[in-house]
Amino acid sequence: MEFLKNFLRNLFMLGVIGLILYLIAPDMIGMVYDFFGQLFGPLAILMLIASALPQRRRKRSH
Repeated sequence: MEFLKNFLRNLFMLGVIGLILYLIAPDMIGMVYDFFGQLFGPLAILMLIASALPQRRRKRSH
């Protein structure tokens, strides 16, 4: 339970820092958001395709 409390507190703090940075420099945050979208967008599509492919089942030899 302590881990969850600390995790949520840290997540909240990161959100607040992100909000403050967005209020200070919205253009820069927009550029970073676009960069990560271009970087990880195709990777996410490839992961979706790979997870949708049927998995090969190996026969066990006794």
